[in-house]
Amino acid sequence: MRTTPLLLLALLVVPTAGFAEEESFSDLPSNHYAHEAVMYLKSQGIISGYDDGTFKPDNQVNRAEALKIIVAPLITQEQLAQAKEANTVYSDINNDDWYKPYVELARAASIIDGPPKKEVFNGSNPVIKVEFMKMVQEAFGAKPKTAFSEIVLPLSQDVTNTDEWYYPYMRYGITASMTMISGEGTLMPAKQLTRAETAVILYRYIMYEQKRRTQSLLSEAESEILIILSFLEQNNIEEAEFASARALLAARGAHASRPDESIVQGAVKITEAFRALVRGYRAGVNKDFDETIRLAGESWNLSDRAKEKDAGLGKIADQVQAISKSMADSARAEKAGDEPSNE
Repeated sequence: MRTTPLLLLALLVVPTAGFAEEESFSDLPSNHYAHEAVMYLKSQGIISGYDDGTFKPDNQVNRAEALKIIVAPLITQEQLAQAKEANTVYSDINNDDWYKPYVELARAASIIDGPPKKEVFNGSNPVIKVEFMKMVQEAFGAKPKTAFSEIVLPLSQDVTNTDEWYYPYMRYGITASMTMISGEGTLMPAKQLTRAETAVILYRYIMYEQKRRTQSLLSEAESEILIILSFLEQNNIEEAEFASARALLAARGAHASRPDESIVQGAVKITEAFRALVRGYRAGVNKDFDETIRLAGESWNLSDRAKEKDAGLGKIADQVQAISKSMADSARAEKAGDEPSNE
């Protein structure tokens, strides 16, 4: 079962053209945020609606339902039949429960934890965002604990502890465009998901695997840069730090998908420049003026490298360099003011 991500290759290379022509659900208009995702997954046989022609996008999804959505396309009928005959290892699952074979196959593939780590599955509990993201990533053979592991930074108001079990999955989720910041500045790892939300998260990941989310990731990095600039103007260094981490991850996700594209290479450098810029601001607040000057120089140089990678980044790179120079000049002035006079 651990080889099942290979089975998904057949799913991933199926042409998507024409899927939107399928008959939609009566309660899922074309302008619904999840319409494209739902219709694609429907065309691939991953999800379905109800007998009355509805999809019920706002219905909550429990853990058993969520796991089936992920696992069902990855397994053969033979595997499913064998799992139906096997005994479950979870104390809260009966051998005749409809979802038992999916759970056991997922456990065998390490998509979910089993004994001794987990004795119960809690299939009727609502699935939360980070649980669903973890299951998707593990099912597709991602390595969230090692991928981008050099980036260990708080990501938002509600994802600040990098030691939490779910942190690698949230970090990887940003690089794969599975999740993005809300208008309130949160990533909502504990949000209970609806049918529409699970469809969108799964769809985005499949598109990422097909290398079709690069532009979305670059757009997300750009949005985070605007957030950085806004919060720096407000002297809100903490929120700027969060945004700089997310911008860097979005750019790195695009680079992992399309490493040879010059705009992607430049985007990585410009987000690194913004990260250095924000760190320089933090050093200035802490009155570590030498570090501020050093980071301002680093930001300047990274901006130069961004322009070398792609000339289209010249305007934003020039803006970063102007801010870097101003920050360094201020730090030098502050440092001179703090030094004792020789008179």
